[in-house]
Amino acid sequence: MILQTGAQTGAETRATRRTGRRTHRAHRGVDGLTSKQPFARHAGAETTPQRWRRKTSVVVALISGPLTVVILALAVAAGVFVWQVIQVRDDLEGAVAQSKELVRAAASGDVDGIQRSGGDIVAHAQRAYDTTQNSLWDFAAQIPAARTNILAVRAVTDIAHTITSQSIPPVMTMMAASGGDSTGSGINLRPFLHAGAVIPTVLTSFDEASQIASGMDRTGVLPQISAPVDQLQSMIQQATPILTTVEEHLPEILRAAGAERPMLYQLMIQTPAEIRATGGGVAQWLVLKVDDGNVDMLSLDTGTDLMYTDLPSRGFDTVNGSLLRLPAETRQLYPPEMTNWSSNFNMSPDFPTAVELFQKTREWTDKPQFDGAFSIDPIVLAHLLEATGPITLASGETVDAQNAGSKLMSEPYERYGIDNAAMDRYFSEISAAMFSKLTGRQWDIGTMWNQVVRSAQEGRIYAWFDDSSLEGLAHQYGLDGTLQEDNTSSTQLGIYFNDYSIGKLEYHLTYSQFATCNADDRTITVSMELHNSITDAITSGYTLGLRNIERGIDLRTMMLDVLFFAPPGGKIVSTDPDEGDRWDSTFHDRSGSDHENPAVSRTLLLPEGATRTVSYTVKLPEGDLGPLELRHTPGANDTEVTIDPSCAPLFRSPEGSDNIMLSKIG
Repeated sequence: MILQTGAQTGAETRATRRTGRRTHRAHRGVDGLTSKQPFARHAGAETTPQRWRRKTSVVVALISGPLTVVILALAVAAGVFVWQVIQVRDDLEGAVAQSKELVRAAASGDVDGIQRSGGDIVAHAQRAYDTTQNSLWDFAAQIPAARTNILAVRAVTDIAHTITSQSIPPVMTMMAASGGDSTGSGINLRPFLHAGAVIPTVLTSFDEASQIASGMDRTGVLPQISAPVDQLQSMIQQATPILTTVEEHLPEILRAAGAERPMLYQLMIQTPAEIRATGGGVAQWLVLKVDDGNVDMLSLDTGTDLMYTDLPSRGFDTVNGSLLRLPAETRQLYPPEMTNWSSNFNMSPDFPTAVELFQKTREWTDKPQFDGAFSIDPIVLAHLLEATGPITLASGETVDAQNAGSKLMSEPYERYGIDNAAMDRYFSEISAAMFSKLTGRQWDIGTMWNQVVRSAQEGRIYAWFDDSSLEGLAHQYGLDGTLQEDNTSSTQLGIYFNDYSIGKLEYHLTYSQFATCNADDRTITVSMELHNSITDAITSGYTLGLRNIERGIDLRTMMLDVLFFAPPGGKIVSTDPDEGDRWDSTFHDRSGSDHENPAVSRTLLLPEGATRTVSYTVKLPEGDLGPLELRHTPGANDTEVTIDPSCAPLFRSPEGSDNIMLSKIG
């Protein structure tokens, strides 16, 4: 017997187990264990479901790795795309924000600010455009659910890029050149002498951008994407006519703005509360010097100083004198006070006549003649406040677009009574504050342009120039306020009012105008319905009719001189009323002509709360007649004008004319 030690026995046992395992692995095939049963020595035969699960697990094992990579890649791509969309949005919003900064920098003459903001606008728009042009956006545009919105975003960036890349660099250069030299309250316009080469580039970019916007498919486009396109189109529609007009008349505009030599202007402020043919009594006027676009207010003059002090001190008789000798047929149409008192200079609907009378006062007072004259009224100021925002007086009182008419034509008279000095100070403060607002240029040019056009269309703006080419420009747009001496460019008719009461009653006067025609008889009938809305609450002696007292007429009754005008060659065949309501040595029916325009006047009394209709019929001259220009005195309130389609056969169509005063028929 051989005895083994424990160590030997353990070693043998381990060796035997290792040998057994090797033998087991070598003979799996003969022990009844197949490759279908690799992990279970005693498992039964593989079933069909087990076989399918096993095969599926193998397939999943083979493809799960690549699929996970694809899914992750798509998720990453989606995240990148979303980030790019946000970046595009931020860039477009940044461009809009910087455009406002650019305007502010230009207004203040900040050259560095102009360059900085202009560069940022171009950079933002360029980056937004570049971002939307990559292959990721190409892929996204192929997804049906997202296609129209993706293409719409691309269109927005394309529009912004088209405008900014073409327009901003040359405009920025021009605007930067206009800064830094301004010494007055305006801007230096000499650099704009080169704007003629810039504006066509801007207009071309606008046209290309409009074509992109028009070709954009809006089907299913989100409002957040569509809205900016609408805003851009609106901006282009507003800016295009402004730029077109400036391009067409740039030399004249620059000359008027003092680019060649300093210009001296009178800015009249008419007061329809005391109505006159072209608007109202001229109580105040600003004397302005314009040099290279820099506007300086030299003085704020008043009729009180002129008529009570300046002219009498020079020997002029303001009661019986006459500053201007009118033709006999014109002189007999108006009362004599038209040519000797400044608040009556505009009793004629011919605005240049009023300018000529004011020029005569400059001769009498040894002051330089005006190179031009403009006229506006408080309603124009109200419209402009829509663009500039309200003004605040030293007292804390606010004057805005809604209350400007009342603040300038009614409230002060009740507040100050007959204290002329207090009222003059109040009106002067408002005028100076408004002038500061306008020359401060902290307003949107598109909004301001729209309000100026609106005021001109209402007949509230007149312009006269000593320069013939500038006067021709004013005539082209119907701003000259002249009575035409023929019917070539327009056929003028109109009803005008002059106050005889010496008060401010007409703030409470409202009226509408309408015209009908008989083409077979070649006649036109023009009518106006008038209403006096004053109440007993109005008690100021400055508002109530001063002249009414001596005539025994109620102080709230409007005493009006109503003027009916026919065009040159026409004949007034009837008026309603046929005769005036009042006759005395001064105020009575008149007839005559003004610049070859036949006219008659009728004195009309319009009591408190009364409504009356006045009208006249004109036999039109033979031959071709220019477009109808139906005029009326612009009052303190809006005037609705209606022209019946029956007038269309008598007058040439106004299409193609720049005259904003030509009436629309139909």
